[in-house]
Amino acid sequence: MQTRHGENCPLDATVTILSGKWKSIILCRLTKQDQRFTELLRTLPGCTRRMLALQLSQLITDQIIAKDVDTTFVPTKTSYHLTDLGRSLVPIIQSMDAWGRQYITTLDNAEHGTSI
Repeated sequence: MQTRHGENCPLDATVTILSGKWKSIILCRLTKQDQRFTELLRTLPGCTRRMLALQLSQLITDQIIAKDVDTTFVPTKTSYHLTDLGRSLVPIIQSMDAWGRQYITTLDNAEHGTSI
């Protein structure tokens, strides 16, 4: 584990795993069901094949998702799913989502002069 501040920081480890333009939405998609590469790509407008492959590769390296390859299909069927470590991130992601919704609402209300 690399250190940014001269110490191992669990929060930094978590943020590093989740950082990346498409990682959070990829993980959200995979919480619902396993997905094939093309299925993921189709649901991520603006994400290139190269960027999706990079983000998936990083999540695999971090052991958050796993890639299944079934060679009995032609063409080969490749799908992605959350690992046990990835599933353990789900409540954290859900909490971050809830916090983000509250944050956005608070800012919107402040901008429009209303309070919660």
